[in-house]
Amino acid sequence: MNKKIWALLAVFSTSFLFAQAKWTLSDCMRLGQENSYELMIAQLEKNAVEVQQRSIGSYFLPQVGVNASQSFNYGSAINPTTNTRVSSNIQSLQTAVDASITLFDWSDYMDRQMKIVANSYAGLQEEEVKFAYQQRILDLFFKIIGTQEYYRLQEHQLENSRINLDRVTKEVEAGAKPQSDRYDIEYVFANEKISMQETRNELKNQQLQLLQLLDIDTLETEDFTLVFEQEFVGYSLEYEFNPTVEKVRVYQEILEVEEREIRAKNYPRLTGNYQFGSFYSKPFKTGLDWQVESFSRQWGDNKSHYVGIGVLIPVFQGGTVARQLRKNKVERQLNALKILDKERFVSKENDRLIQELNQVELLSESLEKSIALAQKSFHTTQVKYENGKADVFSFNTAKNQLLRSEFARIQNEIKRVFLAKKRALNYTNRL
Repeated sequence: MNKKIWALLAVFSTSFLFAQAKWTLSDCMRLGQENSYELMIAQLEKNAVEVQQRSIGSYFLPQVGVNASQSFNYGSAINPTTNTRVSSNIQSLQTAVDASITLFDWSDYMDRQMKIVANSYAGLQEEEVKFAYQQRILDLFFKIIGTQEYYRLQEHQLENSRINLDRVTKEVEAGAKPQSDRYDIEYVFANEKISMQETRNELKNQQLQLLQLLDIDTLETEDFTLVFEQEFVGYSLEYEFNPTVEKVRVYQEILEVEEREIRAKNYPRLTGNYQFGSFYSKPFKTGLDWQVESFSRQWGDNKSHYVGIGVLIPVFQGGTVARQLRKNKVERQLNALKILDKERFVSKENDRLIQELNQVELLSESLEKSIALAQKSFHTTQVKYENGKADVFSFNTAKNQLLRSEFARIQNEIKRVFLAKKRALNYTNRL
């Protein structure tokens, strides 16, 4: 039965407009990934987080700086050897190279762990945007498919009414039927044209929504039509990946790392320091200038090296760490409930989709019988109408019954594929 449905859908779709581009669901997804600003923004936001990632070695690189200062001292002082006041106007130049390195800081280690988890979280944020985007394309794609098929059936019914209108017109002109019969069939024909135009308008609106969703502004609604991918869509699969679930799980990891990072503020920190420098000094506005060693001599003699190790042990931080830990604990408890909520939501939706899929399968056989009965009723009423034993409204009712039955069968198959693909998306993030 499914093969027949696929064949019918293929014929219906290809007869829509031959000049149009034909897009499958995969084509729509590909075009969305190529053109969607929404997906581009999500990708760049992920990249922005990735470039902030520091390598492990960068945490152990020293911080190096060069210091230089020129100073002038004005005044006088007592020379203890002569007990006389002498000038102390001295100018000095000092330079030094400082380097410090963190030998141990637990906060740095936790910061590295936080960056790694944050990178994973950013990737899941991108996947979540993509997931929601695919859901919208999936919904709109199958909505358009349904409208296209309904429009195709209306075309078929309108052609039948046109044939009957031509026949009745000839019979009225020949005097075989009254003018009122012609008015009745013209009324039916006009109403069907109005109904087709309404369906056409709805289809155009849906196609425009799709172009806007794909961020394509170089095409018009007349330039494309949608078709089914002729493939079997299974739905017996296990849970693999859903970004809305995995995102809250990874956020729980972030909160756990954050707790350890907060506690690390209470741990000792060990640093190493090194300094190399020299200085030059010279009295000015005194008679002692001749006694001052040259710049190069002083600069070489006054060199010094300093090496040190420092330990910082936090003792009291004003209760900041305790408050942050309490806040973190509440957030972890809240997020744990969010994880359960997301997991149950996906599980419930999966159960609902399976139930609807089973219902669709069971309905298929009944719809086939309904079409067979509607076809018999329509053909019988057609003969009666042509022989003047049924009025145009009875004929129109039978024709509409057949239209509804045929569309119900097509719609049921469309729904089956839609539900199966939606379940696949929920459980694998793939279509």
